[in-house]
Amino acid sequence: MSSPDRRAAGRRRTPGRGPAHPRLEPLEGRALMAAHGGALPDLVNSAIAVSTGTTDWGNGIEIQGRVTNQGGSATTTAFPVVLYASPVRGVNRLSVEIGQVTIPAGLAPGQSIPYQLSASLPETPVPSVNSNGGTVYVAAWVDPTRVVEESNYHNNRDVGPPYDSTPITISPPKPAELVGTTLAVSSPTTTWGSTVTVTAQVTNKGSGASPPTTALLSLTPQGQSFGGPTSVGVGTIPIPALAPYQTYNVAENITLPAVEPLSIANYTNFGLTMVQDANYLTNQLYPNQPDQGIGLDQAAMTITTSSTSTATAGPLPDLAASSVVAASGTIRWGQSFQASTTVQKLGQGAAGSFQVFFILTGQAGSVNNGIYLGQTTLSGLAPGASQPIDQTLTLPTRLPAGVNLNSVGYGRVAVVVDPNNMVNETLKTNNEAVSAPFIVRLPGNASTVPTQATPGAIPSVQTIAQQTRARERAAAVARRIGRVDTLVGVRHPIKLHRHAAPPSNTILSTGLSLANELTRLPHQVVSVVGKSL
Repeated sequence: MSSPDRRAAGRRRTPGRGPAHPRLEPLEGRALMAAHGGALPDLVNSAIAVSTGTTDWGNGIEIQGRVTNQGGSATTTAFPVVLYASPVRGVNRLSVEIGQVTIPAGLAPGQSIPYQLSASLPETPVPSVNSNGGTVYVAAWVDPTRVVEESNYHNNRDVGPPYDSTPITISPPKPAELVGTTLAVSSPTTTWGSTVTVTAQVTNKGSGASPPTTALLSLTPQGQSFGGPTSVGVGTIPIPALAPYQTYNVAENITLPAVEPLSIANYTNFGLTMVQDANYLTNQLYPNQPDQGIGLDQAAMTITTSSTSTATAGPLPDLAASSVVAASGTIRWGQSFQASTTVQKLGQGAAGSFQVFFILTGQAGSVNNGIYLGQTTLSGLAPGASQPIDQTLTLPTRLPAGVNLNSVGYGRVAVVVDPNNMVNETLKTNNEAVSAPFIVRLPGNASTVPTQATPGAIPSVQTIAQQTRARERAAAVARRIGRVDTLVGVRHPIKLHRHAAPPSNTILSTGLSLANELTRLPHQVVSVVGKSL
């Protein structure tokens, strides 16, 4: 007896094993299931466009999109459309949410509904996108939590351009570069308390416009390095806004202190220097340096005390910075945080208004290679008085050109009282205080903090051609899909299905610490969620 015959005979002999013939399933249930599946909605993002094809991290954008119901029944509940900044033409684990909109219930079969959203790109680069010139995609994901039952969830995202994603080219802003191109003094040999005329010329050699700022004039004894207590500020020159490659000429009268400042007493030969941007609006690298040379941003002076002078210094003030408290834990690049300190006046003399600077330093706390974060001005302090300061600071999203930092490291906030040494004090060594170290990092797995473009750099012909081709492609896409806001109620002519997003090329560079002060930590991934405006 063959094997099939033996099994059939065994089933006939064994009680409870059931009949030998197969059980037939009724078809009514299957028909109902098929009818139900065909009547479900099928939601897809059928168009998306942004207000600009080129921008920088942290900038605002306007997003217009359209959702279409390709299914066989209307939606009965509202559902979200979540927008992402993404390194690929879709949504993956590195994508960062930048906002969402809610589509109301009642989207009928074949109907489309437009939406509009004001959002901002993340302050810091999306992982795997080159921070200084890569492409980021604005991508839509329809109903990611599946609040609407659909016949097909696979086309709710990753269909591809121009339906549910659109590219944006990251382009760093063009930087300004203010340079001293003339510095001369009417009386190179003079006395304390006299008024001299300083003739200066400042040129913007950068490819970007510079805002109005202030140039600082200082005296440094010959043989001493610029900076520190032996560089005494003696005046300022207002510098107007300058377009790229424009020049500003000015002649300013400067009155020297009546009595030689204590920190440079007993010196007669000085270098007069001009720092073109004392407000750090065009370059946040601290401290700014006069580096052009004699006749450009430096001039020699001889200053003595007149034999007929009766001026006296009198009691001098002593300004001091106390403990600095900054945010503890971790601060991300581009994030705002609070810092507080107290400025004390220990000396007996009067002090007029003076500035207080906040500087980001490395773990060692040295301000000689720091990043300017902000400042405040105090109107003056009585002897023995103190003034608490609470300041909102923001870590920059881009570092000065030529500065590369690791994505994870230690930082501190330094407070510098009277950084330009405009106040004649008895003691200068207590004008600084530094906070405890904290961790600074980039979100995600980006490796370096983005930097500004090199000042004065002119885009290459290849770069211009690439930008032209990108604009032409965007215009072609716009002609293909039409304006988004005119598509209300128009049924999409084709069914949209999901396509696999292409792999992205990771463009990362190795960061170097700023004066080896930011110590690299073990890499950790931190997710950051953007919010809509």
